[in-house]
Amino acid sequence: MSQTRIFDGAHLRADLVRNGGKRLMVTFDYRVTGRTGFGNLTPSDQFAAAGFDQLMIATRENDWFVNPDITRLEDVCATLRDGYGSAHAIGFSMGGYGAFRLARALRLDHVVAVSPQISIDSRIVPFESRYNRESRLFDPVLGDMIAHVNRHLRGTILVDDLNVNDLTHARMLQVVFPQVRLVRLSGGGHPSTRVLRAARRTGTLQRLAMQPQTGPAAVLNAHRAARGAQAVYWSAIARAASARHP
Repeated sequence: MSQTRIFDGAHLRADLVRNGGKRLMVTFDYRVTGRTGFGNLTPSDQFAAAGFDQLMIATRENDWFVNPDITRLEDVCATLRDGYGSAHAIGFSMGGYGAFRLARALRLDHVVAVSPQISIDSRIVPFESRYNRESRLFDPVLGDMIAHVNRHLRGTILVDDLNVNDLTHARMLQVVFPQVRLVRLSGGGHPSTRVLRAARRTGTLQRLAMQPQTGPAAVLNAHRAARGAQAVYWSAIARAASARHP
């Protein structure tokens, strides 16, 4: 296994972990409260064992990867993709946005996106107030999902349907990417896999990313089996119920 930095910009970085694989797995940074620069990029042993090379894309700021580096990164991604028979991706929240935004440059075949956004531009998502600070610097042209769509993309969006904002983002993404299905992990929180993480069942997500033909049933069943013992689930149920029964 070897790790090489194939893109080193002021705003974005991309490291490629080579295992001699014929398939590529792309992973993305996620939003970190109080971020103060680039974090550590950690490759997955599970992807390596399954014969995937891994491309890890990181950002210096919580900017949804939309910054002056993204066009140059797209060029690097397009060239890199030529060496692989297929390309898959997995991303959480901001990372899920990144997977969809770069899906065309990477010619992705399959994506697993956990509670992703279609945009943080207030003109596109006027209902979204969680990312107001970041949205002030968001470039609506570079961040335009429709202008960079990969309509052949297949995959799964995992979302907590009790979170109205997240569900709305997911439904809007389905309009742009019509072959991507939506799977509801009710009470999962944000991201919607918090129950799975608390129960240490996130391996089901990686397997879905690697083996899309198996379908998301294992993820959904693991969530259902684990939710009753997790406080995050009951908190989500309580918040949803309080709207009608304070």
